Amino acid sequence: MDDAPEPIRLAVGRLSGLPGVALESSPELISAESAWAIQFRLTSARFSEFVPKETCWVALVDGCYPTGRIRIFPAQENGLVHTFPHQDRNVVSGASHATWRTGKPCVDSPSQRLGRIAGGPEPRDDAEFRLRWHVERCLGWLEVAAVDQLMVDDEPFEVPQCPSELLNTRFTVIHDEGDDTWPAWDRHVGRYGEIHWGALPGFDKTIVAEEFFDAAGAQIRSCRRGSRPSEKPWVGYWWLWPSPIVIPPWHAPGTWAELRRTGVRLNMDVDRFIRWMARRAGGKEPVIILLGYPIPTLWNGAPVEVHWQAILAPEVPTKIEPMNGFRANERGRSERLRHDIFNGGKKLSYLKTANWHPDRLQARGRLPSEVRTRSVAVIGAGALGSAVAELLARGGVTEILIVDDDDLEAGNLVRHTLTGADLGRNKATATAARLEGAAPMSRIISHATRLPRGDALRTLLEPFDVVLDCTGEDDVLRRLGAAWWSVPRHFLSASLGFDASRLFLFGAHACCFPFEEFECAVRPWLGEERSRWTAAGETLEGPGCWSPLFPARSDDVWLAAVATVKYLERAAKGKIPDGLRVLEQRSDEVVVGYQPVELEEVM
Repeated sequence: MDDAPEPIRLAVGRLSGLPGVALESSPELISAESAWAIQFRLTSARFSEFVPKETCWVALVDGCYPTGRIRIFPAQENGLVHTFPHQDRNVVSGASHATWRTGKPCVDSPSQRLGRIAGGPEPRDDAEFRLRWHVERCLGWLEVAAVDQLMVDDEPFEVPQCPSELLNTRFTVIHDEGDDTWPAWDRHVGRYGEIHWGALPGFDKTIVAEEFFDAAGAQIRSCRRGSRPSEKPWVGYWWLWPSPIVIPPWHAPGTWAELRRTGVRLNMDVDRFIRWMARRAGGKEPVIILLGYPIPTLWNGAPVEVHWQAILAPEVPTKIEPMNGFRANERGRSERLRHDIFNGGKKLSYLKTANWHPDRLQARGRLPSEVRTRSVAVIGAGALGSAVAELLARGGVTEILIVDDDDLEAGNLVRHTLTGADLGRNKATATAARLEGAAPMSRIISHATRLPRGDALRTLLEPFDVVLDCTGEDDVLRRLGAAWWSVPRHFLSASLGFDASRLFLFGAHACCFPFEEFECAVRPWLGEERSRWTAAGETLEGPGCWSPLFPARSDDVWLAAVATVKYLERAAKGKIPDGLRVLEQRSDEVVVGYQPVELEEVM
């Protein structure tokens, strides 16, 4: 005790005489944790088959106390052995120095039930009472756990923690379940079937569930990425259980025997599923299984989506030999599967599994649904077009076409979203590939040749609700004006003035681009723009008359891209009428931004 820092000695002293708390040891320095270990015993007023009346615990207090971490774990001897909600998976620690298990309760959780028992904010920086607050919260957590009240009806549902000690890093498995896909699964609870896996371009060792089929081969649903099915798909298997796959109270099974016991409790026949799968998976490797169950948004609420967890199955041979002592028949092969290949003592091989539904991937910020649900064709993947396309993809637009026949040159790098690794590549193709990495669940395609005319143009752009031209070329707009689509769409031309100090936005909801209206609206501005070019002189990239450049800084291009997307957002909501809008950079002492400007103001 005398070796411990003064703040820790003071904190331990405050635990003495605390009801339900008995110190078991003096603080001991654990160098591997950079923390002091304090062992204590809790006596709970409430107990159950899962919560003994007395349990031993270890608090690890960082040496910088009263700042730093305080972690409380069940002791290995006479500690809590079960896993509950609001608790890390509770198994014996693999660290040689640890005298504790891994099941740290979440005592600083905002749980309403826990807050009523041991409420009040954590007294940070208070050496006397901060440790005491954590210990009191732990005792409160324990008493609530004893009566199965850690999760209350109006709190977010919590899935059991994936066993990190059993995690296989061979693959990462992606799916995209949400409330919009739950109706496809509602009638398949308790059933199983096949999955077709696909690779995610640009993501190492990452696969996505492309299609789900029932046991009869009928499609249930497909991934929103919309990839083309493979002629020889990589097949896996799914099994949808009726409720969370846990050993009570809240412990994910760690072996095939534990999975079988959980299946018995939930009326799910694990061996029957294994036999069904083995007939299809024999000789194939690797075989990945998705085990899932419906989950609500709030505890005890109605199901809203499927939660999946991937596991890697043991290798199943093409020919399954009967178990020793059994005939070469179905029973003999079943015994081999149960007692050898899927032996109860074998540990489950969990794979990292992630839900990339748009509601989760875009939770930190996205465009409104009026824009996200539109399919957008971006014509021109230069500085402005590539920036606009990136903002749309990161904002949640899931269907994007990028059109450009130009290749990336070194001079483009100063203001393009692509990098030196893409030099010589077609801008549209390279930009689409980049954005697939930024928005992996979106469908982003490219057209690497010049914008076509006539029927070819109509066919190319027919699927798209928004046609956004960022080329600044009249020829492109003439082609869009010469074509005709039976269903009106939103056309938007975005182009930069000299030095990117002005942004010209012309929008129209029509069956073709109204080029004559556009030309009439823009013509008065062209003379003023030419005078600015003349006054500044041409910027040349190299010697000769073929090297004039359009001067614009990258930050100005990005400012224009942001303004273009903001314009598109307001137009999609019906807040901007058709026609020309001219924006000009204006600044006060601090902020620079675009403001609408009329021609009379600049003449």
